[in-house]
Amino acid sequence: MNMQSIQTILLSIVVVLFVAISPGVTAQTMKIAVPATGAEKNSLISEETGRAPYYLLFDEKGHFIEAMKNPAKDQAGGISRTVASLLSANNVTIIIAQAIGDKMKQALTAHNIKFVNNGGAADDSVKTFLQGQ
Repeated sequence: MNMQSIQTILLSIVVVLFVAISPGVTAQTMKIAVPATGAEKNSLISEETGRAPYYLLFDEKGHFIEAMKNPAKDQAGGISRTVASLLSANNVTIIIAQAIGDKMKQALTAHNIKFVNNGGAADDSVKTFLQGQ
């Protein structure tokens, strides 16, 4: 095997590895959280983002993933930081909420979580948001 053949093979391997790895590295999957009054996907969006009993998680297509109990709902202080950390740990990229206070906005921004205001049923709000994308 000559040097040019070895270089061609090595270059081919590098290109194949780059193509195989790059979608996972560059693609960020959207995950949506909705503070809700109940654990069902059609529960109403809670009026209080930090004290919502549940956070409902949806994927980038609007499919319901799971309901998480909010461990901070009865917490005395630091609710915004706790909620933002919880959502970040669950790879949430966007939160759809009825009302978001200044401390919550700061905590979400610190975790690179975008926020959108909307009310009504959680699943309908997610669908409406996704249709506007």
